[in-house]
Amino acid sequence: MRIGIVGAGWWAGFAHLPAFKEAGAQIAGIYSRTPAHAQKLASAHGTQAFERYEDLLQHCDAVAISTTDDTHAPLGLMALQAGKHLFMDKPLARTLAEAQALVEAARRQGRIGLTAFTSRGDLAAETAQAMVRAGEIGEVLYLRGSFHGGYMGDPAGPTTWRAKAETGGAGGAVADLGAHLFDLVRMVTGLEFTQVMAQAQIHLQRPDPVTNYDEGAVLARLGGATGVFSLSRVHIGTDQRLELEIQGTKGALKLSPALWGQGKSAQLWLAPRPGFYRPVPPDPGFLRGRDPETSWGHFQFIELARRFLEGIAQNRPPTPSLEDGLATQRVIEAAVQSSQQSAWVSV
Repeated sequence: MRIGIVGAGWWAGFAHLPAFKEAGAQIAGIYSRTPAHAQKLASAHGTQAFERYEDLLQHCDAVAISTTDDTHAPLGLMALQAGKHLFMDKPLARTLAEAQALVEAARRQGRIGLTAFTSRGDLAAETAQAMVRAGEIGEVLYLRGSFHGGYMGDPAGPTTWRAKAETGGAGGAVADLGAHLFDLVRMVTGLEFTQVMAQAQIHLQRPDPVTNYDEGAVLARLGGATGVFSLSRVHIGTDQRLELEIQGTKGALKLSPALWGQGKSAQLWLAPRPGFYRPVPPDPGFLRGRDPETSWGHFQFIELARRFLEGIAQNRPPTPSLEDGLATQRVIEAAVQSSQQSAWVSV
């Protein structure tokens, strides 16, 4: 399977490209709107750089896109219309309408698509999912989650594309970090968000104005369960951290997927009802041949790349699918609308 790498930034070189190589794919080439970046990454991996996206599409069977959010839909649609399979970084798109267009195009063209949510290949997340589905904590009652990072925590720092609505979407941290947290909830519990009430704000302005949200608080209904979620890109004092706690009728789970260190850095705890949390080692069966000392990101993406290639070979949607990306996009859009309207919004 020939994979075209779209985007030549840090994440493409750290996660996308090496993961596909390790999963057994052939790297057909690299395209970036900054040709020098594509050439540098291509030279490091013994492949070719393309100055035109259309030329890359003529030399590959599928694309892996790691670019700014505003380019996800146009690049993805071009690939699907050219008959290519689509591996798309999260969030699936900048808006719900763009995400829907990608899903519909994949269906029309009969192409396989995957939304690259890192936690889907995480040891703690997969172990927690298996435990919840096996009924170890009973019926889910309540969820508490957070994703806090400080990558925009310096008011004297640059205003990156993530902090601009035209490139990073209106949600800001609600989209960038919420995509991970909302999908983690759906993955582990199997529950769907039905309504949200959100409050999101810009906290740190810069000479080059920030035009989307720095942080958000989201109250959610998920069928009969409720959830409280906190998201921030200006959170200082700790390393970037994603956490989810799930309270059930028989017990509770708490997990923190690997977002630093190595694949084995993922953490999981279990508590009986009544009782206290104790550490639970993630199930080694979910390694699937991976080295647990592989760097996070690369570690999870090896599994995502494997699923994508397997889905193409078997002509069936992998998990997480484009539809999973669309479901998360609906939550993001509803949260943004709720904050703007100061009201509950249905997902």
